Amino acid sequence: MRSVPICGGRTLGLAWLKELLVVCCVLLLPSQILANIGKVIGVEQGAKVTRAGKSQPLRTGMDVASGDSISTDGSGLVQLIFVDDTKIAIGPNARMTLDVTMLRGNKKAKNFAVQALGGSFRFISGKSKKRAYSIQTPTATMAVRGTTFDLWVAPGSQSAMMMLQGRVSICALGGSCQETGSRCNLLATTQNGGIGRPVDQESYDQAVKEGFPFVHSQEQLLLPLQTNVTGCGTDTLPPVPQRAEDRTPSPDRAPQSGVQSSAAGPSQSSSPPENNTDSIGSGNGGSVGGSTGSGNGNGGGVSAGNGSGNGNGGNIGGSSGSSDAGGGSIGGGSGSGEPGSGGTIGGEGSGGFGGSAGSGATDGNGGNSGG
Repeated sequence: MRSVPICGGRTLGLAWLKELLVVCCVLLLPSQILANIGKVIGVEQGAKVTRAGKSQPLRTGMDVASGDSISTDGSGLVQLIFVDDTKIAIGPNARMTLDVTMLRGNKKAKNFAVQALGGSFRFISGKSKKRAYSIQTPTATMAVRGTTFDLWVAPGSQSAMMMLQGRVSICALGGSCQETGSRCNLLATTQNGGIGRPVDQESYDQAVKEGFPFVHSQEQLLLPLQTNVTGCGTDTLPPVPQRAEDRTPSPDRAPQSGVQSSAAGPSQSSSPPENNTDSIGSGNGGSVGGSTGSGNGNGGGVSAGNGSGNGNGGNIGGSSGSSDAGGGSIGGGSGSGEPGSGGTIGGEGSGGFGGSAGSGATDGNGGNSGG
């Protein structure tokens, strides 16, 4: 067997040398594979990455590794996609650190921890298991349940999260937690260490304007990081329970950046107004299409409309009733006229109404009509 000379006059067998090289490759290769956990798919300067204490500008196509710290200035924007298909957008004036450990096969994460230290972000979870994800800010932690949400780490050590798809649980450092699956719902940490919601429409609008640029506009985002934000802008506020004391700002407190939030509770929504079928009048005109019509002065309410006037009868629900002083159209307008006889309405099932016949004398009842 041929040998290779080495220092000191000794020789090293080629076979043993090959084995040594293979061992070195096996030891080094996994660390390189595991280090590259994602890729930069979009950059607007200024943005930089700090790795092992050294900083450099980010460029599209660069790999990102566990332990990287990414930061942007006032005009910076970074868009990332990871090997497990997780996607993150980093907005202006933001800073984020990655701590990701990939499983064997490099397709899913065993641990996917993100430290959002300031600024605005969009987070879209990928193929890794839900329990692998952990999003941390200086004032809150978030557990992902298969989720798309925007995050704002605001000045003054406050964190706010807007739910866009799926479910997410947010917990303050004080131990208070809230979980939401309601789209456009905005939760934020409070000054007393709890979790709350904007106290009013103005606070919601201000939060969107200051801290949620990707809700305000998605023009700068690539298609993989865009999502449905309809109704989440400044024109719509999800129902928020409010207390009177939360609406009144303290006279000693100066205006501040962030979300003016109150303690969160169950969402409430106002019920739509019911159709008003009541009638008003001095006489009773009987039942017309399920609504009560009144005689001698008013035609009653027909299909949510109140008919009023001094006259009686007129057109009710498209059927005709006679009176000596016809009152015009009811159920679309008010009838007028001088008080007169209620007349005969129906007349043994005839006249277009059906039902019982009833003759109405002056200032009297018009009987039942319409059934």
